[in-house]
This record gives sequence, C-alpha cells and structure tokens, in this order.
Amino acid sequence: MRLMPFLCALAFFSVLTLASGCDCSGPVQTHGTPCTTNAQCHGGQLCVDGTCRVPADTGPGTDAARPGVDAPAPIPTGLTIDPPMATVTSTDGSHTTQAFTARLTLDDGTTVPASGVGWTLDTRNLGDIDSAGGTFTANGVVGGTATVTATASTSHGNFMATAMLEVVIVRNVMGPGTPADIATTFGSATSVTDPAREAGLVYPLEGAVMPQNVYPADIQWTRGATGDLLRVTLTKPSLTATAYLVDDGLHHWLADADVWRSLAQTNGEMPATIRVDRIDPSTHELVRGSDLHMSFARAALTGSVYYWDIVAGHIQRIDDGTATRVNFMPNPEQGCVGCHSVSPSGRYMAGRYGGGDNVGTVFDLTADLTGSPPASVFSANMRALYWWFSTWSPDETRLLVAAQSGPEIRLYDPMTGTRVATPSLAGVTGTYPAWSHDGNHIAFVQNTAGVWGDDPQMGDISLMDVTAPDTFGAPRIIHHGSDLPGGVCDSYPTWAPDGTLLAFGHGTGARSESRMSDLFIMAPDGSAVRALSAASPGTHDDFQPRFSPFTQGGYFWMSFLSRRIYGNPQIGNSTSSASPSRRQQIWVTAIRTDGAGGADPSSVPYWLPGQDPHSANIAAYWAARACRADGDACDVGSECCGGECLPGPGGALVCSPPPVERCHHATETCSTDADCCASESLVCQNHVCIHPPM
Repeated sequence: MRLMPFLCALAFFSVLTLASGCDCSGPVQTHGTPCTTNAQCHGGQLCVDGTCRVPADTGPGTDAARPGVDAPAPIPTGLTIDPPMATVTSTDGSHTTQAFTARLTLDDGTTVPASGVGWTLDTRNLGDIDSAGGTFTANGVVGGTATVTATASTSHGNFMATAMLEVVIVRNVMGPGTPADIATTFGSATSVTDPAREAGLVYPLEGAVMPQNVYPADIQWTRGATGDLLRVTLTKPSLTATAYLVDDGLHHWLADADVWRSLAQTNGEMPATIRVDRIDPSTHELVRGSDLHMSFARAALTGSVYYWDIVAGHIQRIDDGTATRVNFMPNPEQGCVGCHSVSPSGRYMAGRYGGGDNVGTVFDLTADLTGSPPASVFSANMRALYWWFSTWSPDETRLLVAAQSGPEIRLYDPMTGTRVATPSLAGVTGTYPAWSHDGNHIAFVQNTAGVWGDDPQMGDISLMDVTAPDTFGAPRIIHHGSDLPGGVCDSYPTWAPDGTLLAFGHGTGARSESRMSDLFIMAPDGSAVRALSAASPGTHDDFQPRFSPFTQGGYFWMSFLSRRIYGNPQIGNSTSSASPSRRQQIWVTAIRTDGAGGADPSSVPYWLPGQDPHSANIAAYWAARACRADGDACDVGSECCGGECLPGPGGALVCSPPPVERCHHATETCSTDADCCASESLVCQNHVCIHPPM
C-alpha cells in the first residue's frame, strides 16, 4: 500500500524533470538562460527574445500563446583584409601577383567570408587589381607603396577595409663579356673603402633633379682600367637595380632604358642612390664606391630643344626623351644660321644668316629644310632685314627684334618680313628682347654702350609694357648691371611661364666663350634678386638662361649654357687640353614654382642628352613638338601631329587623327589623347605621346 504513493511521486518527479529540460547527454539549460537559437535550449524549451523559456498551458497573454522565435542571425560589424600587409617582388619585369581576401566580422566574435566585394587601388602606377576577385598584378616597371581597399555591401550597411601593399622592383643587367660567376666574385670579395682607388663618379652630379622622361644618364667615373670588373647599383626604397660590367676603358655605363624608367618612376621624388664598386685586379679587393644622390621630379618635359652648334654653324634639334641630335637644316644660306628664336607653338624659327651679315629671316619647322638653301617663310631682303636677337609674340603674329642699327628695337610681321609701323618704339634701343607669355611685357637689355651683338660688357635690364596692339609704353630700368658684384653687365632676361620670375645672366659680359657670368633671378619689378647658386655655383661659367614653356612637377625648367666640365675625359669633355671656350654645353635646372621670394629656388642641373660634348653648343630654345595639329593644311602625313594627311570636309588635305589600329607609341606625335595607344596608358602632352608622370 505504501508503494503506490512512492510510484506516483516518482512519476510526477519524472514529468517535472522532462519538463524542465533535463538531458543527461549535455548541459542543462534552465529557464532564463541566454540563447540565440532554439538549438541551444533543451527539453522542449524555446529561444524567445534571447532567453530559453518553457511553454506553459496557460491562456492568452502567456508565453504559451507566443510563438517560439529564433534570435536574430549574427550581425556584421566590420570588414578585414587578408593579408593586411603584403610585399610583391617583381624581378626583371615579371608580372607578379598577390591575392587578397576579405572577411566580415560578426557581433558574436566570429568571421565569415565576405561576398560581392569590390576591390580598388589608390594608384594605378604599380599595377592593377581585379575589381571583383581581389588579385593584384604588378606591372613590372614601377615600385612603391599603395593602399588596397575592399568594400562589401550587406543588409546591415556597407563596410570598408584597407591593406597596405608594397611593390619591390629588382632588375639585373649583365654587360657584354661579363663572367658567369661575376656576382659570386663580388659577393665573396673583401670589401674596402679607399677614396684613392674607388671608381670616382663624376656624372650625374650630386643632388641633380631630372624629369621622369629624361633619356637615361650616361653614368661616368674616372678611375680604373680596361678589364676591371664593375658593379653599378641604383637603389630607391622599393627598387634595386644591379648592373655587372667589364670596363671597356671608357669608364661609363649608359643606363639600361628599362632600369632607368623604373628608377625614375619608383617611389616618386624620393632620392635615388647610385654607386659604382670595382674589383681591384691587383689585390682582388672590392673597392666600394661613394654614394651619389639624385632625384626625379614628377614631370615629363615634352617638345624639342633647338640649339646652335657654333662649331658646325648649324641649328640642331633634340626631341624629348631621345639622345639624338638632328641636323634638320644642313645647308643654310651663306653656310651659317644662328641667333635663333623659336615660336611658342614650335612651328616657326627666326634666325639670321651669315657669319657677319646678320640677315634675318623665318623658317617653318614643319617644312623640309634640307634644301640648299632651305626655303624660308618669306624671301629675305639681303639688304633690309638685319637683326641679331628676336622674340615672338604669344600669338606668333609679331616678331620683336634687336636690329643691327642703333641697336634699335623694331617690330615685324614674321609671315611677310614687313616692318610694322610702331611710333611708340621710336628711339628705343636695346638687345636680348624677351616677350612675356601673357603678351603684356617686353624685357630687354639697355645701355650697352652701343655694343650689342658683338661683346657687350655693360647693360641694364628694362621692362616695356604692351599697352595695345603694336603699341608699347616707355621703357623703365628694373635692374642695373652695377647692382651686383662681379661685373656690370646684365644679359639674356627670360620669363618664367607664369610671369612671376625673370632669370638673367650677370657678370663681365655676355659672350660665353670669353667673359664671366653667373645666373640670377628676380621678380618682374626688379625686387627679390637672388643668385641661382644650386644651378650656377659661382664659378662664373654660366650664361644664357632660358625658361622652357613647361611647368611640371612643381618646377619651372630652365636651360642655360655652361663651360663647366661634363663627365670624364673618355665620354665627356673634361680632357686637360679642352679649352673652356669649346666646353660650352646645354644644361637644365629645375626651379621651384614656389620660389617667388626667399631662398634660391634652383636645383643642381643635368646635362641635356644628345649633344656633341666636344662641340660648343649655345642658345637653347625649348618649344612644343613642331607638327601640325588636326585640321591644319598639309601635304604629307609626316607633317601632322596625328600622322595622317587626308581630305577634309571641303576636299582639301588636312591633318587628321590616325586610324585606331595605328595608334601612336611613346615619343611619337599626337593631337589628342585618342591618338596615343590606350594599351600603353599614354597621354598627349604638347603634341607628344608620353607616359604620364607618376
């Protein structure tokens, strides 16, 4: 009789145990335990509002009447990229890849792969990234750092993450005749530092600044012997280029074009280091060279430089990015043409014939000038048009000259050779005229004591306003030659492209073969006069400054002639027998655009590639590439920037864009970006297809 109550109690207890979720196979989830899904609750409990609850058989309004609802799915709170930092090494142009993946971080601390991710790179200089797949591919040319960005869209919002990427460029060059084990030889040799035995770099110059599209430098040193084993190393933070060479006795290495392009564009304007190490054949020691530092501006200077080779008596042309001088006018009348100036578009050149007659004329630089004599725009009047120096109006409809008599400042129509009546120029004398780019001012030199084209040894810089078409204000002196030490002769004023600066030469005279001169800069009102000491370090060998029309990379770019030594005796002009008067070469300096006042804004210069270093080269003019734009009249396609001479709407031949299948490559002419090969990421700048500065 007593067993029945016990059994009933046991049954009742069992029912309560089941109802309370007792499960001997796992942990007991009691009423009120936090949860996210029903699976976390046991014994018939449901996850309601984030808590395990037991359904009760009560009426409406109780938990039993409420549906069992799972807790919300985990909510994304962020995005991460794997790897967060990556380094990609491209060797000898290889298109190395790096895969990136993205994962969503959830509010429960877990992560899941993100779907529908968009990938971008903050620069395309280094390569491309697959916008959907996240794989980066290096272009094999440019190194540096970039930011990879992943973006994922979810029902809870958009999430973004970034990762850092570095591309390292490694390039190796094996020169002709180098032993197969030369790298091992350098790696195992005892390294010593001995300035008396090191290679002795002499070019480039320490601290030089160059544009990115400059032709590769001919790296030169002075010590060693034929047969020496050499290691030339060019480095930047994200680039190492190594060239192994056997010295041919000329003590130089014309840098490999691919290496130079990578050096110029990697790590932007960070300095590059150049070093030449040599194995001393007598001791078999590795004599470590001294480091030389230079940098590249984010600039691509296009167009052509026209300079006077006074030994040959001809004007030579060097196109941008090349090291080839073109004797485009081999048979000038009377055997000589000089004292030239080039129009702003690069299409026309004014000059004068003869070694003393100084007969002025104008040439169309898009025409064939190889005839004997070459055709000029107008027939030179051999006894009427005498001038030495000239300057073009910005619209190229007027030519202002320093005429032989006086010397008078005169105005001409350059297309007809007709003198323009200008009463406001009556009695105005001077030389070295320079028309400002905005057309509003003329700078020139006065008070030369009547010696203007031969050998002026005194002179002041004057300014004359253009007050109306063919009308000029009275000249006013803005700088006296006697205001600076070292002489009383100012010469060759030149305008910065934006008109904020005037550069000029100053010294004992303007003749570069015999006088002394240094370079200076000032504001157009004659204030803030400063020596361009980085470009012209006070050696009195620098003359004829002339701004190019280009403003690139935060710099104006200015050519000048210098009697300084270039390179070594084998490649350059530093032979002991070389006369300074025959050491005149064209150099280029970068001048900061923020240099309107204060410190010297110039940079250590570089030698203009392509010159004959054993000639005497003066009077450089840098202008746009001389080709005809689309729509201009033409006879043959070679005259045209787009390369095609085709019938226009009226039937006459006009310059036209090239067919798509014949796009133009780097350094070829163009009218618009569409003319340049899209696959090479080129742009049309100053009528030239170029790789844009990086």
